[in-house]
Amino acid sequence: MWKEIKRAFILFVLVLSTSCQKGQDKTVSSLKIDFQEGDLPSLHPHSLMIYLRGIGVAKTLYECLTRIDSDGIVQLAGAKSVDVSPDQLRYTFKLRDNRWSDGSPVTAFQYEKAWKEALSPTSSCSRADLLYMIKNAKEAKQGTVSLDTVGVKATDAHTLIVELAYPSPYFLELAAQPICAPMIDPSLKEQMVFNGPFIVDEWKHNDVLRLKPNSMYWDKEHIELEQIEIYMIQDVMTAYSMFEKKQLDWIGVPFAPLSTELIGQLKKDGSLKSHPVDRAFWVFLNTQMTSLSSPAIRKALSLALDRKAITEHILIGGHPLEKPLPKALLPLDASSHLKMDLAEAQLSFADGLKEMGLTKETFPAIVITYSQQANRKQVAEYLQQAWSQAFGIPVKLEAQEWNVLRTNLEKGQFEISGCYEAAFYKDPMELLEKMVTVNTNNFSKWTTQQFSEKVLLAKQESNPQKRMQLLSEAEHILMEQTPFIPICSDELLFAHRKGLTGYAFDYVGAVDFSRASFSN
Repeated sequence: MWKEIKRAFILFVLVLSTSCQKGQDKTVSSLKIDFQEGDLPSLHPHSLMIYLRGIGVAKTLYECLTRIDSDGIVQLAGAKSVDVSPDQLRYTFKLRDNRWSDGSPVTAFQYEKAWKEALSPTSSCSRADLLYMIKNAKEAKQGTVSLDTVGVKATDAHTLIVELAYPSPYFLELAAQPICAPMIDPSLKEQMVFNGPFIVDEWKHNDVLRLKPNSMYWDKEHIELEQIEIYMIQDVMTAYSMFEKKQLDWIGVPFAPLSTELIGQLKKDGSLKSHPVDRAFWVFLNTQMTSLSSPAIRKALSLALDRKAITEHILIGGHPLEKPLPKALLPLDASSHLKMDLAEAQLSFADGLKEMGLTKETFPAIVITYSQQANRKQVAEYLQQAWSQAFGIPVKLEAQEWNVLRTNLEKGQFEISGCYEAAFYKDPMELLEKMVTVNTNNFSKWTTQQFSEKVLLAKQESNPQKRMQLLSEAEHILMEQTPFIPICSDELLFAHRKGLTGYAFDYVGAVDFSRASFSN
């Protein structure tokens, strides 16, 4: 009798242990992250391009021609092969067999249609400029040529030919971004059918977005996560508390930026991780505002700031910028560098007041808008204190939810606001080209003929040394005109649950969890 009871007890323990193990396995196969910046307005890949968190989601829902792996290397994805012409201007992609989540085949015609939708003059796509390296793309967006002349053509269901306006060694990196995703009907604001590793399982707006593996995906055997759960928790300390309780698997950039205190805490316990990225924190000055229309005023505001102090005590992780662009994008030249000089700042401010016919007493109060992201309020408070003390002018602060602020930056409905700017590929052209014209991506709403000519000449220059020289000269014009104030470069700081592997950063700093998994 005793032996039977003992045998039954052992069997019960084994069953319980197996059940617990299965429960644990199911738990670790679900990735839980937090979007501190809030929900995504849409899952349309063109809309997702303006948010780092959005790009990350897009990489799980859509399969582009290429994908960036965990080593930062471009790999073929939706395409099974690519042939590049000797002049580097013609790319011929052969698509692999893949299906949409509704079972229908993915075709080259859908790639062509989606790309041309982004380039349509009537499209609301705000990052169509990324495709301007394609033949006639910019002209089509401006409405001066037909979309039929754009260098994107599907010759059959499995062949896509792309012709570039000028050689770009980074085109295959761009082809991995959501702007290059195919769609069945790109005119629909909300997409419900996906061709990527995951699909939407549940979306409770402003609460949680759950993704599950796409059973139709061509490489579904290599998808190990059973679920990705995305929560919308804006309070960083609440998110950190959940991370400590293992209710979140990732804390930090690019989803929930860490406060100065949390960076110190994670560094102390040895769990802080970092990833270098060539992005810069810029304080944008809306040059269409009367108070910021004078280059002398803008230069004065820049000269009054201590970049080293901001970098060491507020925007921790990067290095103070000596010029507008990070050195990794554009090497440092021997020209004058950014610095703090209060005496020179006050002289420049006085020159600006004289130029505009104003005095300190009649100079209008300037408004700094900031988001709820970690440390943004502290940056705004530093700017307020520095400028009010240096120039004796009123400086007001205004908080806005990030999605609202991001839209206002595009529309020019702000006065002063800071955020990170990053390149989607390792070339200064992308960031500088934004300011060739006044457009939605040129937040400062500034340009000059001399600057535009330098950038356009660089685009046509085949000699690499001459090209970089022209871009350096364009950057020097930015230093003189100061449409924005460069503060510091960046390094992504984060922590995640032990054993998480396989995630991939792209050049802009977005994270792709498509091939992520938890090791034992």
